[in-house]
Amino acid sequence: MKAFVTRLMQFAVGSLGAALLNLLTIPVITFFISPEEYGKTSMFMLAQTLLICVIYLGYDQAFAREFYEYPNKKKLFSTAIVVPFLFSGIVIGLMCYFAKPISAFLFGSDMYYHAVYLIAASIPFLIFERFLFLYVRMQNKALEFSLFNIIVKFSILLCTVLFLLFFPHTFITVIYATIIGQVIGDTILMLRNVRILYMSPVKTDPDLYPRLAKFGLPIAAATVIYSMFVVIDKLFIRYFCDFEQLGLYTAAFKIASALLILQTTFSNFWVPTAYAWYKKQKPMHYFKLVSDSIMFLIAILFMGLLLFKGVIMLVLSPEYGQAQYIFPFLCFYPLMMTVSETTNLGIVFLKRSSLNILVSIIALIVSVGLNLLLVPTYGAIGAAIATGSAYIAFFLARTYFSMRIWKGFSVKTHMMTTLLLVVAASLNSMIHTVWLISIINVAVLLCIIIIYIPLLRTLYRSYYAKRQQSISHEKGIEA
Repeated sequence: MKAFVTRLMQFAVGSLGAALLNLLTIPVITFFISPEEYGKTSMFMLAQTLLICVIYLGYDQAFAREFYEYPNKKKLFSTAIVVPFLFSGIVIGLMCYFAKPISAFLFGSDMYYHAVYLIAASIPFLIFERFLFLYVRMQNKALEFSLFNIIVKFSILLCTVLFLLFFPHTFITVIYATIIGQVIGDTILMLRNVRILYMSPVKTDPDLYPRLAKFGLPIAAATVIYSMFVVIDKLFIRYFCDFEQLGLYTAAFKIASALLILQTTFSNFWVPTAYAWYKKQKPMHYFKLVSDSIMFLIAILFMGLLLFKGVIMLVLSPEYGQAQYIFPFLCFYPLMMTVSETTNLGIVFLKRSSLNILVSIIALIVSVGLNLLLVPTYGAIGAAIATGSAYIAFFLARTYFSMRIWKGFSVKTHMMTTLLLVVAASLNSMIHTVWLISIINVAVLLCIIIIYIPLLRTLYRSYYAKRQQSISHEKGIEA
């Protein structure tokens, strides 16, 4: 248990540091540029999100799945990265050829086509970054993983500050700073792992390609659908509203993404741990204990954000004040993503990755339907409600299909907690009276704590028993 907690904390250092550096970019950017300019910046983020969702073709997930079973890790790395790298050549070519139309769609003018070239040039670095971080993470090198996560984010923050100090305060400056900072950070990571990157046809395994494709390509198909689900809210705001609403929405999304600190930390630690537990045939109550604990912890953080949303919004420029009524529903994004990592284990362990396609389709249908219904009338707030609801549907679908093919565990407390959080998010989006919404938030927080009293007792008893065992062992040694 001590090693378990130590490794989690080591992963947490990087995730927390990277997330804090990422959050620091929000006040920096919003201080210098208007919501309208920030809205255009968000379209760049949208393009990068689509690339990240699609470019790996599921081979990154297949690499992680095979890591503990395939003996030669470097050969596995070389084999897994080849197909995404070849595919990236096609993507880069298409982006350069259609640079002006892409620029017009993203930024409202084709004069920024050179930014599309820069985005395309960053794709190989994104691929190397993803696979190298996976390689380090699956080896449980938590401190190294954490250090380079921080280096990459710090490089982006530093470039953003410098560029905004010395260049015009426009979205294009932020785009250049972000990409150049990313490339610098990734180059440092690549230099540290240069031996792994040395690849040749001899160092790949042709027999491994079908296995990687069988697991990865269904994930890629699901990811294409999921990527639409991820960006559909911004596309609806872009079409029905204006760049200012998009800028407010993006700022709110960044605030809600503070919960990704826990999501990223937990995922980095949980993926290798869950595979190891499954291989050792750990009892099901271990998986349930982790799932209940993470649901409780992130629900507390969710309510903490709502309780202190007024204070949190002080990090933004006054022009972004309306973002505090947009972000409550957006908090479901990191919450549902994190919890579903513990409830979708049946899909992962039994290699039924094709079910991810169905999960993503369900979430996409919910997202499109609600965005179409709400965005034309309510703008960014409507998009936030649609996004939060879609992620809840994503969690429910993932959990349902996993439990159908795996023995699984009860998720009743998850359902009750989610319902309470939906009520809290709804009221926080509608009620502007500070004292009233504060009382409501405290009441919801207390209800959540009451629901999880049995879990807290179990955790305390487990800790107390281990403490007593440790004391007895120490006394035995002294005797």
